[in-house]
Amino acid sequence: MKGNNLFLWSYTLLLSAMLAIGRIYDERLEIFGINLSLIISVTYILFSIILLFSIKDLRITKTKIVLYIFYFLLISITPILWLVYGVIEYGYLKYLNYILIVIPMSVIIIEKFRYKDVSRLLIALLAVSAFLAILALLGQAISANNNSGRLSVLGGGPIIFSRWMGLGILILAFMPNFREYKLRFLFITVFFLLSLASGSRGPVLTLALVFSLFLFLNFRRYVIKFVVLFSLLGSLFFFTGISKEIAKLGNVERVFMNITSRGVATKSTTTRKNLIEGALTVFKKYPLGVGAGNWQNKANEIIPYHLMPLEYSHNIFLEVLNEFGVVLLLILILLFVYAFHRSYILMQNNSMNKSSLYPLIFYALTYFFINSLVSGDINDARLLFVMISFLVVKSPLIEKSDKLC
Repeated sequence: MKGNNLFLWSYTLLLSAMLAIGRIYDERLEIFGINLSLIISVTYILFSIILLFSIKDLRITKTKIVLYIFYFLLISITPILWLVYGVIEYGYLKYLNYILIVIPMSVIIIEKFRYKDVSRLLIALLAVSAFLAILALLGQAISANNNSGRLSVLGGGPIIFSRWMGLGILILAFMPNFREYKLRFLFITVFFLLSLASGSRGPVLTLALVFSLFLFLNFRRYVIKFVVLFSLLGSLFFFTGISKEIAKLGNVERVFMNITSRGVATKSTTTRKNLIEGALTVFKKYPLGVGAGNWQNKANEIIPYHLMPLEYSHNIFLEVLNEFGVVLLLILILLFVYAFHRSYILMQNNSMNKSSLYPLIFYALTYFFINSLVSGDINDARLLFVMISFLVVKSPLIEKSDKLC
């Protein structure tokens, strides 16, 4: 038993590393001629194979069935579409990373993880957020005179970095282990400021929507606390010079570019509007999909006078629709319906248990789902699929011996 726990503990560390890296091979993670990402990936794959073959029984639920059907069709449909429409390097790497990283970890979490394993993984993910925050702070200190723009680390880009900061905030805010520690509010503040410094509006706005949802669902219990908190923060920003200091971090002004002294102003590009139009155009001609990675080429063939500048449509629904077809899109929609329904019911049914992880999972699921609608490709949504996997683990994510609230 101890050997199994040690193995799962080691796998959890590998899992958090792979979620941070997001790909099997990353040329940027090379030290003294040794590529760390390749070493971590090979070890992760070996551990995954051992754990997958150790699964002895499967308990069926609606959400699990739909999720496994989604994985199976994605794996099987892609090669067929490639035979028809060809394959490019981006599509091949996206497909390879998804089936070697996201799918194995999802299945193993569902079939092998329990409460302690999920808690351990969440703490490891918080450690990743803290590690990225430290790197960002060091980078800011080193390049204090560099106005190069948006804040990011390890080549992951500002949006991915901001998402990790948001995840750190959600874990600190909702995970039972940290509720008694007032020091967490300091770290939440640091994570939020770094998220602002990234200049990425999507994750910051999504985080605001998630906490608005929390207030809506818990209005009577927390409304006074929220009013007091926002009054204090508002006074701090408007009557001190702290707002000017925060504005100097990274590219904070980009987050608030649509807010002026005269109200809300439109200062954004039409990129996402063009991506949606391109996606709908491809769907009309290829309703059954064009294969992973082929969306941009097909969109530009159809409308060569208005070329798509990006490799993916920055929306998980449109990406699945264009690259894997309308059938897989319908299954994905059904998966999200089941996942949100199950997540909410589990959160409500276990609301009296102080150790419940379901509130964190519900709000993190909401956070990553909204983010997947405005940025990133399906691999960037890997944490979204991890949250869905948490919902269908075999045992409840509570400590049954814990005292009720």
